[in-house]
Amino acid sequence: MQKQFKDLTEREILALAIFKNEEEDGRIYGEFADALRESYPATADMFEEMREEEVGHRDRLFDQFRERFGEHIPLIRRENVKGFLHRKPLWLVRPLG
Repeated sequence: MQKQFKDLTEREILALAIFKNEEEDGRIYGEFADALRESYPATADMFEEMREEEVGHRDRLFDQFRERFGEHIPLIRRENVKGFLHRKPLWLVRPLG
């Protein structure tokens, strides 16, 4: 059953931010960096820096989560939240080869 974003707990919001925003964005930037490295190394470096920044965001949010709520992060997905942004999988946006 889907929840309204306004009905999520702080714990659920942080869990979404950690795994569905920061983690996923970092992976997307890493994929772009890998795909561009050979032909556009400077642009690939920029995407790699963005990936590293997202890893730092994720780690800080995870530390905050641990301090406030402990080790267990609830499993919550975008599809569990009504009206949450849905992204096409990266392989549908650009070929990975």
